[in-house]
Amino acid sequence: MTSSLGTIGWLLLLAYASRLGVAQCVPKLVSVPIKNVSLSNGAQVRGIAMGVGSTYENISMFASADYNETYIYGQKGFCDNDLSSAACLSFRGGAYDKTQSTTQISIGSRRASDGFDADWIADGLQLASNASLSNFGFGIPQQDLNQQFTSQAQLGLGRNSSFLRALEAAGYINTKVYSIFWGLVGGPPEKQTSGSLVLGGLDKALLADPSNNFTAPLFFGSKCGTGMLVAISDISLNWPNGTDVSIFLGSQSAAIQACVSPSFAGLMSMPFDYYQNFMLLAGGEYPSGGEEERSTGINYFTMLFDPENVYYGGLTITIQNSISIRIPNTELVVPDIHISSSGSLASNSSVRNLVINSMQSENKDDLPVLGRLFMSSAYLMVNQESDTFSIWQADTGAKTPELVALGKDNAMGEEVCDGAANTTTAGSMPPSSTGSATSLPQEKASKNLSGGAIAGIVIGLLAVALAVGVVVFLVLRRRRRDTEVAIPREESKITTEPPPTYIDHHQSIYSAIPSEMPAERQDAVEIDGRTVIER
Repeated sequence: MTSSLGTIGWLLLLAYASRLGVAQCVPKLVSVPIKNVSLSNGAQVRGIAMGVGSTYENISMFASADYNETYIYGQKGFCDNDLSSAACLSFRGGAYDKTQSTTQISIGSRRASDGFDADWIADGLQLASNASLSNFGFGIPQQDLNQQFTSQAQLGLGRNSSFLRALEAAGYINTKVYSIFWGLVGGPPEKQTSGSLVLGGLDKALLADPSNNFTAPLFFGSKCGTGMLVAISDISLNWPNGTDVSIFLGSQSAAIQACVSPSFAGLMSMPFDYYQNFMLLAGGEYPSGGEEERSTGINYFTMLFDPENVYYGGLTITIQNSISIRIPNTELVVPDIHISSSGSLASNSSVRNLVINSMQSENKDDLPVLGRLFMSSAYLMVNQESDTFSIWQADTGAKTPELVALGKDNAMGEEVCDGAANTTTAGSMPPSSTGSATSLPQEKASKNLSGGAIAGIVIGLLAVALAVGVVVFLVLRRRRRDTEVAIPREESKITTEPPPTYIDHHQSIYSAIPSEMPAERQDAVEIDGRTVIER
């Protein structure tokens, strides 16, 4: 009996230890910072921070929901002739030099699903200290992709993303999900913040209200290449005195169809009629009191104003009579930032930049776009497993990340465990495989447990050992008492009554043992499935 109990106890210990080790080691998601990335020319350019090649060349990338493949410009950036080589490097978010990488492999001509002419290379791509892909296939463009509107390297996150497939196959993410917050970029430097690209989940701390969101299916049957088609049901000006005025001017049937594009310049492109309403209500003067002027800087083709006569309120964009995203003035009217001949970023203090692109008569039939600066006030999540996307108002004051993995049904799982599996600092590059292959080896984010993980396992083992010891002690004590009752006591002639049975006592013990927890977690939050767009 004692031997059996001991065997059971050790099996319980081993099972518990194995469970703890798996829980601590299996990566669920990866968080990559969006920040000012230091480039080889000394400039700092905001984007998704990546290291490429054996030299870990810093590249500042945009999140492209249009493209399935990833594109990183080489030494030839295909810039306009009026840009210096240093300015061109900053304009492209860095330059990859394959001749300087000892790990690059040419993969020759490759059928590109995006239709671009590119030199296809496999090399290392570093996301974080715990997440790197070696031999990841990407294209070095042999043409300009979309010039000023999406100028930098493009991290392909499209519906058939080779990047997301590579991460999933390598075991870094469980689902093909990504979430974006661009960070605050428009206010004074001390108010600006980094953003993040979370792969496999989202940062719950950045959701102003997790239950208040807009969720819709991805729809690729339109001119919206990202599949994130929305109807803007209202745009209102928010004056500092609390007055809100709609630029729709009372129209209830004037919704604006728009495409959410995380890589596109500016906050949004606005149909000309609505922009005229905006100007009528907001006022403002163009520089020198003349005709309209537009930025040729990083917020390409958005509007420029006289700094002494420009709108000083905020803006609220309401999506399909559902969620309303409020953009503060500091993210709506910003300094006009351009790239100098040295490659560094410089501000033109003689103007202010309203980050709205007024669409003109020649492009009046284009689909309006909600661009990357929309993600400075909104939090965007795309789930390619469920073919849906969701938008929340961002909590821009969040200080501590709360990374949560997402399931295929948009259900939020547990917070990811502590340790190296979720850090975002640079580190070594473990082996992996090409992003285009379907048979990538499974990899773990960390082969060594952190101190916290080891401590957790030790505490768990001690708890289980104590529980097993208590059970063994109770059973042995019961057997000893049963033996004492069964042996007749010859020295005494007094007849003793048999001791009371332990049936009732045992029942009370067993009834006090906690029942198994229900399979469904009570604290899991499921994203509201409200869908307004219908296929």
